[in-house]
Parts: sequence; structure tokens; C-alpha cells
Amino acid sequence: GYGSVSPMQAERPPNRYDAAAAETRIKAAATAAGVPYPFENPEIRIFKKPRRLELWASGKMVKKYRVGLGADPELDKIRQGDHRTPVGEFYVCTRNDRSNYHLFLGVSYPNTEDAERGLRDKLITKSEYSLILSAMKRKERPPWETGLGGMVGIHGYGSASDWTWGCVALENFEIEELFVSCPLKTPIFITTEG
Repeated sequence: GYGSVSPMQAERPPNRYDAAAAETRIKAAATAAGVPYPFENPEIRIFKKPRRLELWASGKMVKKYRVGLGADPELDKIRQGDHRTPVGEFYVCTRNDRSNYHLFLGVSYPNTEDAERGLRDKLITKSEYSLILSAMKRKERPPWETGLGGMVGIHGYGSASDWTWGCVALENFEIEELFVSCPLKTPIFITTEG
């Protein structure tokens, strides 16, 4: 799924959801896990093989969710259009409440390792490589328009199957919980095993 705001979406109002209800649910999960809310040091951990996303805070797991992945779910993302969900260490680099997929937390793909591979394999230019590294250093959104692909995120519209172009899909009420509790720069770890 794509999550950046296109010119056509820019005029669109934010997606409707009950942020207070989402906060109530995530606060209850935080209380059950024995961690303070708002979260200190939240982390998102995604395990591709078991199709699981875990929300962590203060070193404890707060909640886990079933996810849907890219249509080619087991392998690491290599290039634009491969329908794979990336593997590696990332962070939330955008937040979009006008997404076509309810809510969208952008994943900072491609990261430094992806850029090094992309430069070596001639999928990106030296200039694109430099722009990716610069974005990583500043914890901002890397270029999403390169041969490596981009616009990978965590969004809504259902976790029952692997249907995305490389994104991580949750049920709408679940992405609402992550959206209210995971600010920009929240670490995201994606691994195949789990």
C-alpha cells in the first residue's frame, strides 16, 4: 500500500476514527503490561513468518497483532514493485491520517544497508545513495522514488491475507492504536523469523 499524500489527497479531510477510544484501548494494554502511558521508548517489532506485530514500551511487550504483508512475504525487499516487505532496522518516518488505507505510519525504507546494496547493484545513483544516508542521519523520510522502491508503511484495511505491495497491514482499529501511541522516530524492527 502507498501512504504518502498525493496532490489529489491533499484536499481530503483526515480519516475519521475515535482517537480517544484507541487511546483507552492502548492505555488498558499498557496497564496490563505494567508500563506507563504515554509510552517511554515505544518500539514496533514485526515478525514476518508468523505474521505478527508486537508493540513494546519500557522494555516490555504491550500488545501483539496479526498482520498481512506484501504478496511475496518471506523475502527481503530488493527493488520497486517486488511486492516484498523489507527486513531490517527502521523508524516511523511519516504519519498520514489522509491515507487511502485508513491511517499510515511510514517505514524508513530504504535504510543505509538497502542503500549500500542498491548502489552496489546499480539500482540507485550515488546521488540517491547520499540522499538516503542523509535522511537516515536526520531520522527523516528517505527518498521513496528510487529503484529500491519506497512508500512502505504500516496501515489499515485488513490483516487476513498478504495483499499489500510490501506494506504491513492491520485491522483499522489496530492501526488506530499504533497511530495514537507511536510518534515519529519510533523504532521499527522487521525480521523474517519469530
